[in-house]
Amino acid sequence: MELAAQPSARVALLLVALSMGFGPLAMAQDADSRPTYTSSRFDEDWSVMRDPARRTDVLDHLKWMPLNRDGSWYATFGGELRAGYEYLRNPVFGLESPPRDSYFLYRTFLFADLHLGPNFRSFIEVASGSAPGWAGTPPGTQEDDLDLLQGFGELTLPLDGAQVVLRAGRQEMSFGSSRLVSVREGPNIRRSFDGVRFSWVGSQDLRVDAFAVQPVAPRSGTFDNRRDRNQDFAGVYATTAIPAFPGLKADLYYLGLDRKNARFAQGTATERRHTIGARLFGHQAGFDWNVEAAFQFGSFGTSDIRAWTIASDTGYTFAEAPLSPRLGLKADVISGDRNLRDRTLGTFNPLFPKLPYFSDANVASPANLIDIQPSIALSLTPRLSGTLGWNPLWKQAKADAFYAPPLLPVAGTSGTRGRFIGHQWIASIAWTPTPRLALSAAYVHFVPGEALKEAGGRSGDFVGAYMQFKF
Repeated sequence: MELAAQPSARVALLLVALSMGFGPLAMAQDADSRPTYTSSRFDEDWSVMRDPARRTDVLDHLKWMPLNRDGSWYATFGGELRAGYEYLRNPVFGLESPPRDSYFLYRTFLFADLHLGPNFRSFIEVASGSAPGWAGTPPGTQEDDLDLLQGFGELTLPLDGAQVVLRAGRQEMSFGSSRLVSVREGPNIRRSFDGVRFSWVGSQDLRVDAFAVQPVAPRSGTFDNRRDRNQDFAGVYATTAIPAFPGLKADLYYLGLDRKNARFAQGTATERRHTIGARLFGHQAGFDWNVEAAFQFGSFGTSDIRAWTIASDTGYTFAEAPLSPRLGLKADVISGDRNLRDRTLGTFNPLFPKLPYFSDANVASPANLIDIQPSIALSLTPRLSGTLGWNPLWKQAKADAFYAPPLLPVAGTSGTRGRFIGHQWIASIAWTPTPRLALSAAYVHFVPGEALKEAGGRSGDFVGAYMQFKF
């Protein structure tokens, strides 16, 4: 492959040039005087650029472009360029083909945020992704010529010291720690939904969101992505601080999914699943914690659903020690189906989780699993960090299958003699030389256990390197 001949490779070279040309300017800014780049770009507020003294960066004229005389109508423009390389040997513990794959990933996001006074805005974001070198035909999540990623109108009204926000159209959603609802950052094309969302934002960090949407199914053509009419997704998500306990916050939520042709080891049927859950999270005196529990009920064809999960991510940071090490431990118990022939489905459905979930190798879906992941994270410099981790995984229910991402039961993995799925060693490094530019790399080595060796599981490796530029 002649890399220089690839149009997407030229995009990567442009990314490097942009970061070299504008990065030092961005670093020179007072961090307190400028908005920060976020994962969800519609959350950024660049109205401070109304002040000409704040426009000290080369691209600041894109952040506040007045559309009327008093500046109450204005537009913000921005985007993202990302280039990456991935190598896989024996993906998903050797249970997916081809046995080796090596490819580049390129994506471009461009957005326009139009504000018409203090109460109305319209946000439009288009996306393009390509995967040169991919073995076979890349899925729509990796290769999409050009499509609408987000396009919504938003009305904001004050109400008794709070704000009421109504958003309608195509939009991204991410709640809590992204265990159940996430933008799916790993692939080229992020996850979005078509529908409506109502938000009430009050004091004491209290926020309540209610929504009714359908997920968008990405396709490889031009402006051909359509909502998945086989899935209806609705819910209410609330988050608040707990004043009696400094540093402690809590989430409470209900999520409802109606999905046709849902497939589990028990069979294929219409799934009507209700999820209720709670999360406690925060940090205090060097400790950080994120503990979540959820219970699911409903119907799967003529069967009842009874599923659950308990997940945690806790750690302690030695802030005064060299490299400020954080010792962390993630632990998950995610229910499986103990009897594939009864009239109860016990397999937990993670709904629309972050991907990849357990590691960049994306070896398993969070269903029918028990796992732990001790880790150590080091701050090598203020802008450079590294993490080492180990992650063994077991089946929660031996009778149920092992589920490959996104949620697919793997043939030959039901009713295995053992529970041990396998383990993976994880190493990653991340460097942010400027607020706009992020560089990262990851290596994962995974080894199957007896639960997968019967189905032909094999050891494998993942290598990934990425460069991301935001403006």
